[in-house]
Amino acid sequence: MNLTTVKALARAKGMNQSDIARAAGVSRQRVSQWFKSNGSPREVNLRSDHLRDLAQELEVRIDDLLKPLPVIGEPDINRLETTNLLWDRLYPDLVEFAIDAGKLREKALARLVQVYGLFASAKMLGEKVWKKFPKYKKHIQPTLRKELEVIWSLRESRMNHLP
Repeated sequence: MNLTTVKALARAKGMNQSDIARAAGVSRQRVSQWFKSNGSPREVNLRSDHLRDLAQELEVRIDDLLKPLPVIGEPDINRLETTNLLWDRLYPDLVEFAIDAGKLREKALARLVQVYGLFASAKMLGEKVWKKFPKYKKHIQPTLRKELEVIWSLRESRMNHLP
């Protein structure tokens, strides 16, 4: 199983190493060993029944635990996205940013929209990007915010006139 993936998914669920150990049916010390290892790639062999139980607890498919997360598992893309999205260190890493964006937190939404725009951000996270725009727009750089407000209002007026 890919440790970076497991660690990111566990963080998104608010799970600590003890929770991971309990879900995987292994000792807490074993999980601690996994995360202390400096080996690369960060892979761990786990019995299939333990892998199944962990996947069930994390609410993902087993094969999702076996592969690296997109972007995070690719060093060149990771560096580029870190530069684009985390230039001011608002978030410590892309995983934390992705967790907050997935939870539709204002600052993460604003950052995503600033970098990728409303349409692309809505494609990534869904319709709520448009619905929550009035709340998170205050976190967007003023010049860009004005441009995005025009786009948002045009879309809103069009949506209101659809049957």
